[in-house]
Amino acid sequence: MIDSTLITKPQYIAHSMDKLSDIISKMKENKMWTVPVINDRKLLGLISYKDLLSRRVSLETKAINVMNPSVTVQIDEDINRLIAKFYTTKARVIPVVNEKKEFIGFVTRESLLSYLLKADEIPENKTAREYMTSPATTIDENDSIARARWVMIRDNISRLPATKEYRLTGIISARDIVDALYSVSGRKRESIMKDEERVMAMPVKEIMKYPVITANGKEPLPDVVEKLLKFRISGMPVMEGDRLSGVISGLDIIKAVAEKMQLSIPIEAKIPQELKSNLDFKANIDDILERYLSKIERLTEVINFKVSFKEEMRSSVGNKKLYTAMVRVTTKIGDYVAKDTDWEPIVALKNAVEKIEERILRKLRKIEESNKKGIKAEEA
Repeated sequence: MIDSTLITKPQYIAHSMDKLSDIISKMKENKMWTVPVINDRKLLGLISYKDLLSRRVSLETKAINVMNPSVTVQIDEDINRLIAKFYTTKARVIPVVNEKKEFIGFVTRESLLSYLLKADEIPENKTAREYMTSPATTIDENDSIARARWVMIRDNISRLPATKEYRLTGIISARDIVDALYSVSGRKRESIMKDEERVMAMPVKEIMKYPVITANGKEPLPDVVEKLLKFRISGMPVMEGDRLSGVISGLDIIKAVAEKMQLSIPIEAKIPQELKSNLDFKANIDDILERYLSKIERLTEVINFKVSFKEEMRSSVGNKKLYTAMVRVTTKIGDYVAKDTDWEPIVALKNAVEKIEERILRKLRKIEESNKKGIKAEEA
């Protein structure tokens, strides 16, 4: 059962018909990264700064039309399953529900890291250098906010170190950009559009934060966690002297704990020996599987994720081989199977997984539409 000390009660809860303008105001006021959307004690979805970064919607939009589905954990799940879910979904928060699917609270990355730190589960013999993402994706402080937003969406990240002549000068987050975007005023659409264009054209240095909290490459992971918790930040640049060498986040620390505990993720891959011996292919496969498992886990809980490859034929030119990638995903809302054939096995795999992702999204849209009809009927 999930320890009660891990669960935090959000300071603000949105309801299905609340306006986005009110929700963002409360997010700022309470310094919340993610807000739950509730109806009749049931969790409908989440609204986060990261979601708002990727699409611009009217401040009059209702919560039910802007929220996204969320992976959840049951109150009776164990800590290992919880750690694995954070690792596979890359979530900032995971809602906790009871057997009736009623919302109880959040487990945040911060509460989980604090719990693991007190339990001495953070590997003391590992350093920031070993688990940071390197090289760091950065943005020049004179680049536009529009470019910073584009880079964040492209690389699925929520913060960017800002530099000037390759020296760290600040940091910009998804929250900074969303707050700037949605602070525009004006009743007329033309006025809002002009203000938005002005904000997007501003240089990063206008809204970036500085000075920047950083870690040293040789800093032990427990010290990194203490710093993240003390300054209430989700990640920070890693420095080697004056040089920016990478970025480390709470998620990277959770990955280190998952490895220490030898927690397995629900992926089974049958790869032909000749492909397995290709190190570049193996690295690409691991990257694709982890990335798509994360995307699907954000939509619904994944019970099993199986991948296999079959050689179909050889080309008479260049000795190329045609492969079929078969993907089978078992989730809480059903089983999904897809396959694709290509001369490049990586392409075949990517296409097959994308087919499954689209089918899951279609199923969730049907469920969401059904829920919306029920909620609107209740409101009426």
